[in-house]
Amino acid sequence: MKKLYTLAFLLINMLVFSQTKALTEDGKDVLLLDNGTWRYVNITDSLALQTIKTNPTLFAKSKASTFQIKSKKLDIGLYLNTKIWRISTQTKSPFTEYVFNDVHDENAVGAFMMTEKVQIPTLKNLKDIILTGVQNKVDYFRLKESEYRTVNGLNVIYIRYIANIKGLDFEYAGYYYIDNSGYCGVVGFSTQQNFESNFPVILDLLNGLSPAKRQVVTEVIEYSSPPPPMK
Repeated sequence: MKKLYTLAFLLINMLVFSQTKALTEDGKDVLLLDNGTWRYVNITDSLALQTIKTNPTLFAKSKASTFQIKSKKLDIGLYLNTKIWRISTQTKSPFTEYVFNDVHDENAVGAFMMTEKVQIPTLKNLKDIILTGVQNKVDYFRLKESEYRTVNGLNVIYIRYIANIKGLDFEYAGYYYIDNSGYCGVVGFSTQQNFESNFPVILDLLNGLSPAKRQVVTEVIEYSSPPPPMK
């Protein structure tokens, strides 16, 4: 069985496999499933896509999230609980800096932190870009909610949605942040049927998003002394 985060990368990188689609008499796209049933490809109404609520709650990192990782591209970091999450920098995407897996079962729940140095005017624009890219490539999509939040002093947009990848329903929840240098997204996910049970640890990870000075990457050059001159 492939690792769970591998399937998530297939979605982020838009390398997904299409299933059979059809068009109803009234012009709506439907997805034909292997078990003989079908569902609408996109059941999110236009109002949900356009409307973004504002949550007045001030979100903060958990006391158990004591270890902070930092981006190499932006002034942003993430606090996490290392008793729950295993960290990896070996990713399959040039935009993904870190991958996180459950320390007990890497196929139960996963997450990742992605950054890209491209300027985006507003969080609303970022939401449109993210969701348009997902909708255009997955077989089924449903936006569950989106809202503005304040997390550790940062203004972010929270997005939660369901997407079908090669017959499997995954649910995603993420915080997205922008500054003058680019954008950052921290996203947690699991299979849709297990998402509610995994949601508390996912939200705990998301709430670790915090300001931080980016990592300074230095190039180390080793010099060796030249041999003594020959007599």
